Amino acid sequence: MQSVLIGMAVALLCAAAVGGGLAIARVRRVRGNSPPGRAAFVARVLAPAMAVLGWAVLIGTLIPVLGPPTGDTVAGTAVPAAPGLIPAAVVTTPTSTKPVAPDPMSLLKPGDCVEVPMERTTDAQGRTAWQPGSPVQADCNTVDANYRVLQTGPGECTDPLYKLESSRRDRSGNLIYRLCLAFDWRVGFCYDTADMDEPAKVACGSRGANVVRVTAVLTDTTSGAACPRDDQGAVWVVWDKRRMTVCFRGSDKPGH
Repeated sequence: MQSVLIGMAVALLCAAAVGGGLAIARVRRVRGNSPPGRAAFVARVLAPAMAVLGWAVLIGTLIPVLGPPTGDTVAGTAVPAAPGLIPAAVVTTPTSTKPVAPDPMSLLKPGDCVEVPMERTTDAQGRTAWQPGSPVQADCNTVDANYRVLQTGPGECTDPLYKLESSRRDRSGNLIYRLCLAFDWRVGFCYDTADMDEPAKVACGSRGANVVRVTAVLTDTTSGAACPRDDQGAVWVVWDKRRMTVCFRGSDKPGH
């Protein structure tokens, strides 16, 4: 469209120039006081008008072409200019939320050990009782590890050896962990058996009338016939309901 308008403007200018030139030449040939006639009319009126019209068309066509760019358009919608550079101070880095670490007790598996603080109390009949505290993970090879894990998971404790159950729930009542625990009788370790309901692991160098060293832990039996013997035989303790027998050295004579 612009090229057509430019062509029309150039044609008008050329026509005005040619017409004006011919009219002027014709006027000069007329001498004396004769009336100007048609040539004078073309020279004075029509040629200038055609020239003005041609220049108007030409300028009106070239201004949009030569003017400053206003941005492209796509389907009639103006496309904004590209944004400038963002100052360094405005640049932000995405933040990440670290996942909440699981409760370490929920990661325990059968065979792992815990330390359960035990507080001595008395029951309604005045007999000695033990109140367990919250368990914490412990190394099985230390005297602090007094209980070991038998079962985990949401189900009830079913292992016949379990003695203590520990569980925890979140604020919504969802179970975080359930541990079925048994006292950790361990071969080669020593125990103070002053109270066989709740013996205590001790260093084997400890002195005391009730300190014994475990030589074997037998399950699914209530007999000590298979206990290892030294030159003084063997000593053992049987838990009938748990079907478990713990063997000590023959020289161990708890309470004597």
